[in-house]
Amino acid sequence: FDVGATDVDFYFGFDGVGRNRNQRSLSGDIMLGYGLIDRLSAYLGSTFSADEYMSNGAGEVYIGLFGTPLDTDHFDMDLFLDFRVGGDGFSDFQVAPALELNVDLDPDMESWGMFLNVALPIYSRTLTDELTEEESNDTVTHVDATLGTYFTIASRHQILLDYTMAFHTDPEPGADTVEVGSVGLGYNVAVHDAIELISEVRVDIPQNDEPAAVGFVIGLIATLPSSRTLAAAEIAEQEPAQQVACNCDHEDHNVPSAPSPAPPPAQVVASNP
Repeated sequence: FDVGATDVDFYFGFDGVGRNRNQRSLSGDIMLGYGLIDRLSAYLGSTFSADEYMSNGAGEVYIGLFGTPLDTDHFDMDLFLDFRVGGDGFSDFQVAPALELNVDLDPDMESWGMFLNVALPIYSRTLTDELTEEESNDTVTHVDATLGTYFTIASRHQILLDYTMAFHTDPEPGADTVEVGSVGLGYNVAVHDAIELISEVRVDIPQNDEPAAVGFVIGLIATLPSSRTLAAAEIAEQEPAQQVACNCDHEDHNVPSAPSPAPPPAQVVASNP
């Protein structure tokens, strides 16, 4: 995010079309992000989910940092560190470092590009011994990978295509080592300088004789200037008027004096935390 800018992301999804009604789900996600310094930002968010009958609800809270150590016209590298709590009584904890690489044919994503995101979630798993029925916990991890591409078809209009999958280094008994994942097709349009609308259709690839499923996501991304940015802009607008007033002949009492200077930025920020 830009330094001092607040980013608001909101998504709503419906998943499981093509499966039994008890396997369909509703979900939502809202995130607030803030640019701390150049190339370093923080975010706070929450997700919720429920079945099609609006029951069996669950929630999750997450916080994180992400930075861009490498930022060029044609190649970017982003690093993420994400923390999450959820489950019954928020007893489940997860930390996930991630890396994202972006390759752009033209600067500012003007035509075409590709991206690769690799995350390493680390979390606790509970196993039950089939003989003694005793439970034990251990710490496990797996790899989430997303490979995608985008096409800028017109000014402010983009089409995205991506494929996600997962690799389990220590799968649960009877589980697969590789999850074939899903394919997503998205369309993003910037309807305002600070607002972008998001839409996506995602197809879950069948595995182990399960039926295919389709999911839908709609959302928006709003990047709002902070009070600090607004204060700086207001002061910049007032400066030319002050300079013109100071060029007048102060001996002519019919010419108004220069307006009082605006308060310093520090005072403006303090009044708008």
